[in-house]
Amino acid sequence: MSIFNALLTNIAGVNGQSLTANRIGGLVSAGEHSPLLTRRRAMVILSRIRLMSLIGAFFYAFGMLLDTLYFDPETARKLIIYRAAAAFILMLLVFAIRKADSLQSAYRALFVFFVTSLVFQAFYQPLVLPEYLGSIDSLPTAGYAIFPFLISASVAVFPLTLKESFLISILFLTAELLIVAVTSNLPDPEPGLGMLLSLAATIAICSFAAISQLSYMVSLVEQASIDGLTHCYSRNSGEEILDVQFRIAARQHTPLSVAFLDLDDFKKINDRYGHDAGDRVLQNAAMLTRRNLRDSDILIRWGGEEFLMVLPHTNAEGASMAIRRMRTNGFGIRPDKKPLTASIGIAEMLSSGARDWQELVDLADEQMYLAKTEGKNQYRLHLTDDVPAANDE
Repeated sequence: MSIFNALLTNIAGVNGQSLTANRIGGLVSAGEHSPLLTRRRAMVILSRIRLMSLIGAFFYAFGMLLDTLYFDPETARKLIIYRAAAAFILMLLVFAIRKADSLQSAYRALFVFFVTSLVFQAFYQPLVLPEYLGSIDSLPTAGYAIFPFLISASVAVFPLTLKESFLISILFLTAELLIVAVTSNLPDPEPGLGMLLSLAATIAICSFAAISQLSYMVSLVEQASIDGLTHCYSRNSGEEILDVQFRIAARQHTPLSVAFLDLDDFKKINDRYGHDAGDRVLQNAAMLTRRNLRDSDILIRWGGEEFLMVLPHTNAEGASMAIRRMRTNGFGIRPDKKPLTASIGIAEMLSSGARDWQELVDLADEQMYLAKTEGKNQYRLHLTDDVPAANDE
């Protein structure tokens, strides 16, 4: 293993065998993440923002008492107003994201959470720390001085990519630079620059923690969601993906097709040649099926020799074309060297009028059963008034 690869292995927190280009790309940008990982990461970020916002709102409110005790009435009055506004925004954030689970919602919540703290800092600093470090003369002013470090340290709480961590760091440092430049009355800029360098180091360390946290999350999601034999999504994780994809398609009114695939006479392979031979046939069939799918398509091992293909942004005609291409390329060979065949049923969300993903899968399953009972080695499309019937041609 090269020195560079060893370094990346330690940073990523995974063993060398798992450190692939896709894994590294997933740590750099969210564009490489699967729908399942994206949803779970968004849910983790949102749940932690809710917790951090509740804690933040409490401390903003608690600080009003300290401000009243330690500062003159006019300064305390202004600080209380700023604290009350920040606490109110954070409480609104808690209730606003209660039912959210998308990455866009997570990004918006992150932005509001951090910007609220930065704006609060911009308002309190001219009052409490007009000379920055030189203004620290009591416990409350010391607390205000370390406030930027507490907020930047909260980056470590979230599983973030390198790109996301970098953007948050730029937001922090730019805001801090503007605050120091605008509010500081000192002719010597060195104390303020020293604080900026310390803040940059803090953000860098916390960003490393955030990326490492994401790496472990990726590993856990993969272990829990991938079928060990075929390397397809397992049924439990597949149902979660289906739920997400169906709701996205319904909200955007875009087509979504599913294809239910059942390998023909697979039980005879296990009975005649043993389960090891059956496992090899399954692995090869899954690999060949995956090769014929797009990067955006999803392959799920539904159970035994059954697979479910989820085809986002694909109408009934497009799904039929994909299945015809797949059948032409084949699903591998049986131990007796004969071609392995499959019976496939297709259903599309918009044309079928399915009300949820379970109904859509049931429609595809029914069509697969028809293909199976009518001779196998063919596919059937759920019939609608405007979509012609499919056949095995």
